[in-house]
Amino acid sequence: MTAFPDSDSSRAVRAGGLVFATASATSAGTVADETGKCLDQLEKTLGQLGCGLGDLVKVNCYLADDGYRGEFWQTWDARFASLDVRLVRITQVVGIPGEHRVHLDATAVGPEGAE
Repeated sequence: MTAFPDSDSSRAVRAGGLVFATASATSAGTVADETGKCLDQLEKTLGQLGCGLGDLVKVNCYLADDGYRGEFWQTWDARFASLDVRLVRITQVVGIPGEHRVHLDATAVGPEGAE
């Protein structure tokens, strides 16, 4: 089992032409706030490897409680509304260690020529 620190975190690794990244944020404010922080972290981390949210192809979204879905989806949809991206997303309710209510596990297509 991977332990999640009780702080904001985002990690990424490139494998071939793909970038695999995670993002989580400490509980602060609303679930919408936490979701926004996770998406900001994910975008920043992807950017360090030459990608952006528009390069995402799959995201597993984990929520600590089913009651968070509506607020999560609303925030997610607002962020992606202006992007021309078609991705596969699954949202699951799971136990998330620490103070986290939202965790993202993403796969993006890296820039051509980057290995």
